[in-house]
Amino acid sequence: MLLLLFDGISPVAYAAGADISASSKTAFNMGIAYGITSAAALLLAIGYWSLVKKKNTWLQLLFVSVVIVNSGYFALAISKTLAEALLANRISYLGSVFLPLCMLMTIMDVCRVNYAKKVPAVLLCVSVAVFLLAASPGYLDCYYSDVSLVFINGMAKLEKVYGPLHSVYLIYLLSYMGLMAGTILTSRVKRKTVSQKHAILLMVVAFLNIAIWGVEQLIYTEFELLSVSYIVSELLLLLLYGMMQDYGILSDNEEKSVHVSGSAAPAEESPIPALAVTAEVSTDADEDVHSVLDDERILYLAETWKQEYALTNREAQVLIALLQNKRRKEIALDMNVTEHTVKKHTGNIFSKLEVTSRTELFVLADQE
Repeated sequence: MLLLLFDGISPVAYAAGADISASSKTAFNMGIAYGITSAAALLLAIGYWSLVKKKNTWLQLLFVSVVIVNSGYFALAISKTLAEALLANRISYLGSVFLPLCMLMTIMDVCRVNYAKKVPAVLLCVSVAVFLLAASPGYLDCYYSDVSLVFINGMAKLEKVYGPLHSVYLIYLLSYMGLMAGTILTSRVKRKTVSQKHAILLMVVAFLNIAIWGVEQLIYTEFELLSVSYIVSELLLLLLYGMMQDYGILSDNEEKSVHVSGSAAPAEESPIPALAVTAEVSTDADEDVHSVLDDERILYLAETWKQEYALTNREAQVLIALLQNKRRKEIALDMNVTEHTVKKHTGNIFSKLEVTSRTELFVLADQE
């Protein structure tokens, strides 16, 4: 204390200087955090475009949305004026409004849901309307009745008083959450998703962001947790999408476009190839031996079960081979895949047809 007085520095001024230094450091750390999440989102998008050959349009747009959201958060944190902060806020809303749309459409593609061509256009129009409402602060007072710029620990933050139409955004998010949950549950009931684990993972993706958003509405946080949860969500969705591609649940035709109501399957690839019947039977230890069905009967069963149980093209091909009593190794060689993939397809077929072995599969065939 005496030393401070001797040096001509007031203890109060010294303490204030320490607080300013701490605030600047906190702001600097927050700026770095938002910079890291923005860079991570951008790198993930670049990595997806560079490394993934069979791309899904809506998943690509999802990556773009996450980049936009995190860029907006970063721009808001370093804003110096209210005008800059409002512009940054609009950028973040641009990503966060369209992100649920992209996520829903990606989930619908993964779940192989049929939808009319006009559905994306209608949802896009709704999203544009919600974005225009969320971007209105600074021009209208219907979304925020009052807004000001404050600096907390040196970091810019908008102090908002919600207007009468702010609840529209909450309804918008809850509606998408309901649509995602409904899509996943319907797909699971109709056995279009492979397993309960995949359905649970999709549910986590659907509910994670809305849960984080709800928490942020209830408790004060200096850091936008959504900037991280968005990245986690796209990683989970990308992981699941990749797994389903590897297992053949998303066939080449389904990756190119989702079958819409009233549309026919592409003519250039026959989903049920006319494979020649062989007299060779399985002798693998874990595969039962059965009498071989005739070719016409096999093709009839494959076509019927493909429609009834929503089998993919790959699963229909494996089903034909199973009904021909081919060994797993032989099936893998014929399809140019690994035995593990054949085993996975077989498990999917058994699950959808509600059988547990080839014996039960042939019993079911006899009942048709």
